[in-house]
Amino acid sequence: MKYNIIDHTGDLRIIVYGKSYKELFQNALYAMADCIVNIKNDVIESEKKIKIKRNSYEDLLISFLSDALYELEINKILYYKSNIDIKNIELNGSIYGFYLKNDVEYDYIIKAVTYYDLEISPRNGFAKIVFDI
Repeated sequence: MKYNIIDHTGDLRIIVYGKSYKELFQNALYAMADCIVNIKNDVIESEKKIKIKRNSYEDLLISFLSDALYELEINKILYYKSNIDIKNIELNGSIYGFYLKNDVEYDYIIKAVTYYDLEISPRNGFAKIVFDI
């Protein structure tokens, strides 16, 4: 299991599992996309190169997920898979996704990735993320 949804009033809260920053970030991207629309197959119609450098892993995760969310809002591409490397609070790689059809039903409409109660702990094997819905 890559993630679990936790009951939370007014927002969407998830716990993502992984033993490294790379695994946590990859699973966080998948979890966010899967919460938006249940991902049923492995379709890839778009690839985007991505390079982000921040001052903390929290900032890096927020930027990573926010960039993917931006692509959904602007270009209707749902990125859910990634091939990334993370070193020294810098992320490099590619994200992969597919175009959402106009008639798709969203499970959750995510407005933003928040810093509220954000926790990233590869040593303990999890990250907690709250989305504004």
